[in-house]
Amino acid sequence: MELVKKLEKLRQDKAPGADDIQPRYLKEIAEEICHALAIILRKSLDQGIIPIDWRIANVSPIFKKGSRGKVSNY
Repeated sequence: MELVKKLEKLRQDKAPGADDIQPRYLKEIAEEICHALAIILRKSLDQGIIPIDWRIANVSPIFKKGSRGKVSNY
């Protein structure tokens, strides 16, 4: 299942999200939670309702290379 593949590709050294669940745990239990998670995601999409926690993100542009004045370099 595509969801399992996505969970298994999570980087273990990254910080947890708003749910405070470590990526390492999600990666380890991917097979066990994929069906329930797919149901939750599908229901959310079908109803057009997205939980507030899913809308919260801390986005910080990270400079890559080149001119700092060019947006595509972040």
